[in-house]
Amino acid sequence: MVNGLWFRVVEVWMVNKLLQSPAFHRTVRAVHKRLHEARHGKDPEQMGGTNIDKAGDSKLDDAKRFWSHYLDEVKEQLNGRQPPKR
Repeated sequence: MVNGLWFRVVEVWMVNKLLQSPAFHRTVRAVHKRLHEARHGKDPEQMGGTNIDKAGDSKLDDAKRFWSHYLDEVKEQLNGRQPPKR
């Protein structure tokens, strides 16, 4: 009986300290954010005002887009044309 009581007192104290910890709350917030983004996609408001890509683009799409632009530039330089001014 006494061992169970001390165990309960220590448990309550540890839970209280954990819930008061800012690090615990930051961790829970980060995990919740990742789960929410995995289920619902990234929030467009958090992507920034200058990002014109879609929220669902994957790293593979980014790599394909990069190589496409890169190869276009190489072809233009090999043909001797100047790239368009941007």
